[in-house]
Amino acid sequence: MRRKIAYGLAAVVAVMLAVWWAWEWLPPAPPGPSAVAADAPKGPPKVRTPFRNYWGQTPLADMERQGTKYPHTVFLEGPKHRRWVALTFDDGPSEYTSSLLDVLKKHGVKATFFMMGTQMDLRPWAVQRAWREGHMLGNHTYTHPHLSELDPTYFWDEEIGKTQGIFKRIVGFEPKIMRPPYGEISDSEIEDLDRRGLKVIQWSLDTQDWYRNRMLFGAHNIERATQEATHEEAIILMHDGGGKRYKTVEAVDKLIPWLKAGGYEFVTVDQMLGLPKQPRPG
Repeated sequence: MRRKIAYGLAAVVAVMLAVWWAWEWLPPAPPGPSAVAADAPKGPPKVRTPFRNYWGQTPLADMERQGTKYPHTVFLEGPKHRRWVALTFDDGPSEYTSSLLDVLKKHGVKATFFMMGTQMDLRPWAVQRAWREGHMLGNHTYTHPHLSELDPTYFWDEEIGKTQGIFKRIVGFEPKIMRPPYGEISDSEIEDLDRRGLKVIQWSLDTQDWYRNRMLFGAHNIERATQEATHEEAIILMHDGGGKRYKTVEAVDKLIPWLKAGGYEFVTVDQMLGLPKQPRPG
C-alpha cells in the first residue's frame, strides 16, 4: 500500500512538473491580429511593464506625465496601432555590441542604439559599424548620471553636448534623439533639449534585462517579459552595455522570429515617430 501511495505521489509530482514546464518554458503563441485599426491614434502614452523598487528607476507616472505634457518632444511609444516595434539598446558600445549586431544582421533587423560617450571613446569602430549597417544612433550622455541632479551648464557641456561632439568626430553628425539614464530628466532639461532640436526617447516596454541578466535563466525571462507586454508601436528597452549582456543577445536572437511570426515589423525610432532621418554613410 505504501509503495502504491509513493508511486501515486510521484506521478502527481511528475504531472505538476510537466505542467509547470510547459507553462513556463514553452513559448506562447505569437500575438494574433489586432482588432484596432492600424491608423487609429492612441491615448495618453504609458509604460506597459511594472516598476521595480530599489533599482533607481524614475517612477512610471513621472515618465507618462512628461510624455503627455511634451507630446512633440518626449516619446514613450509610437502614436498609432501599426504592427511595429522598435528595439532600443542602451549603455554601449561594449564587448557585447558586436555579437548583438551580428544577430540583428542575421535577422535583417534595424535597431536604435543610445550610446554613452565614455564607451564610444573606447570602441569607435562599434559606433561606425552600427551606423554603416543602418541602425539609428542616439545620445545617452557621457557618464550615465542622474540628469535632474545636474547644474544646467554641466548638463549640456559635460554630458549631452560633450557626447554630441564625440558622435560628430566618429560618424560626422550629431544625433537628434537622446535617452536619459534611468528615464530621469527634469522638465527644464526637456525644454532645453527641445530648444536645441533634440527629442527625448523613453520606452513603453522595459524588458528589465538590466535586472534579469543577473538571473539563472535570464535570457528566458527577458524573452517572456517581452512576450507578455508586446504591443503595437512599442519602444522596447534593452541594453548592450553596462554589465554582462550575453543573455540579452541570446534573448534577442529568439525574440525576433517570435515577433515576426506575430506580424510585427522592426523599425528604428525615427521611422516609428516620423522624425527626420539621420545621415547615411557616404
